[in-house]
Amino acid sequence: MTMYMTATLKELTRKRVFLVTLILTLIFIVLFAFGVRELTGPSGLTPISSAERLLNSMVMLVLGLFFSQFLAAFFVLFTTMGTVTGEQESGLLLAVAARPIPRWKLYLAKWLGHAVWIAAYSAVLFVAVVWTVRSQTGIPLLMDEVLRSFGLFLWMPLLLLSLTMLGSVYLPMLGNGICSALLYGFALFSGLIEGVASYGDSHPAVGKFVLLTGLILPTDSVYRRSLYELVGGGDWAGLAISDMGPFSIASVPSNAFLLYSVLYAAVLLLLGCRAFSRKDL
Repeated sequence: MTMYMTATLKELTRKRVFLVTLILTLIFIVLFAFGVRELTGPSGLTPISSAERLLNSMVMLVLGLFFSQFLAAFFVLFTTMGTVTGEQESGLLLAVAARPIPRWKLYLAKWLGHAVWIAAYSAVLFVAVVWTVRSQTGIPLLMDEVLRSFGLFLWMPLLLLSLTMLGSVYLPMLGNGICSALLYGFALFSGLIEGVASYGDSHPAVGKFVLLTGLILPTDSVYRRSLYELVGGGDWAGLAISDMGPFSIASVPSNAFLLYSVLYAAVLLLLGCRAFSRKDL
C-alpha cells in the first residue's frame, strides 16, 4: 500500500498543473506580502493610527486566507478530478489494479497519496499568509488558536478531496471537475450570502439555505470556523470580522458540525471504496 502512495505522489509531481500551481502560488504570496506592507505601513507623511493599522491587518488576514482556501480547493480539483476515470481511459488503472491487492486499499492509497501533497500545499499557504501579516503588522495571535485554525484549514481541502475522489469513480474527468467545482462554488456562495444578510434582519430562509448547503458540502463552514479560531474565537478580535461585508462570520459552526464533517468524509471514503471495488475496469 505504501508503494501505491509513493506512486501517487510521483504521478502528481509529473503533472504540468502541479508546476503551474506552484509558480502561481509563489506569485500570489509575493503580491500578498507587498499588499500587506503597503496597506498596513505608513502612508506618505501621514502615519496611521494603531486602531486603523489593526483593522487593516485583520482585513488582509481575512482576505489572504479566503483566497488561500480558494487556491487550495482548485488545487484539489485540478489534480484529482481524473484520479479513477482518467487512469481508466488511459489504461493505466487496469495495469495497477491487476496487482494482488484489494481494490479498496488501492483507493485509500490514492486518497492518502493526494492528501499528503494537498495538506502540504495548504500548510504552505496558511503559514505564508499568517506569518506575513503577523511579521509586518504585529497583529496579536495566540499559538493555540493558530494551531486550531491551522488544523481546520488543512481539513477543508481534504473534505473536497473525498468528494472529487468519489466523483471520479462515477463521472468522466471533465464532468467530475465541473460537478465538484459547482458544489464548492455553491457552498462558497452561500457563505458570502450569509455574510451580506447579517447586516439586517435576514429572512429565515437564508439560514435554512446556508444550513442545507453546509450539509451537502461543509467546506465553507469548516473554513469559517478556522477563521473564527484564528482571530481569537469569542474574544474582541472575533468581533472585528463581523463587519466585513460578505467576508463576515454571521454564524460559527459548532463542534457538532465539525464532527459531522468527519462523518461526512468517512462516508464518502466508504462509498468510494465500495464503488471502486465493484467498478468494471
